[in-house]
Amino acid sequence: MPDEAAPWGNDHIDAGRPISWWSWRPGIKPRNAALIGGSVTCIGLLLAGIGLTTFILGIMDSFSAPVRLSGVVVAHSLGIIDRVPRLAIRLREPGFPPEVAPVVPSTAFRALHDGDLVIVSFSPRLHFLYSLEGAGQRYTLPETSAAGNPPGSVVLLLLGLLFLPYPALLTLWGLRDLRQGPARLTARIIGLRVVERNYTRRAGLTPRLNRSSWYGVALQPLHGNSTRPITFSISQETYAALHEGEIVTITYTPNVHYIYAMERER
Repeated sequence: MPDEAAPWGNDHIDAGRPISWWSWRPGIKPRNAALIGGSVTCIGLLLAGIGLTTFILGIMDSFSAPVRLSGVVVAHSLGIIDRVPRLAIRLREPGFPPEVAPVVPSTAFRALHDGDLVIVSFSPRLHFLYSLEGAGQRYTLPETSAAGNPPGSVVLLLLGLLFLPYPALLTLWGLRDLRQGPARLTARIIGLRVVERNYTRRAGLTPRLNRSSWYGVALQPLHGNSTRPITFSISQETYAALHEGEIVTITYTPNVHYIYAMERER
């Protein structure tokens, strides 16, 4: 994830070394990183779990005998817009809804009448209603199957997996910073950057133009094994007080790159 509103690309060169303003480090407090990352990770796990569970149960249901229940047709109806035929069927079986209103083929809609006895078939685990029998005929309900909705299960699984990697990493970074505490770094300022974003917000009926800016600083470490430039997100006040070439000492979190304090050396 980039620093907040951070742009893509390299636009500053120091001694032939490009500065990349893109960073996966969010520049937020470690506690916030752990809370946000943990929450999104839980959502991802939940979606992936639901998708995987329903997909497996759907496969098992497709190879299992259905749950057959008796019911009574109590009403016929047509969709107001799409004119899709439905039958309202009353059931009396514990663990199942007292009434269902599935979309039915037009032949079943015409052949069955209010008060007729019917047999409906549910998948045994996911309880998807996929067929009914009445008037001596068996009718498969449109766009249903004993397996439920496998494409929907796969979408949930993939969506959950998509939510997992970076939020889990963000959670790990936040927890590490909370456990290890802040670090100190002495470095030279080799770049400053501000990016302004304009966006329109509607207040009542009147559009208003709002300005939101991101401020960043690139630091060249003076000590240690690595002299690779490091970028940080900073406040507008800190940005206004800094100049390229200055040497500063910062107190920061090594993983999420949140700056607690910055002091000029000379």
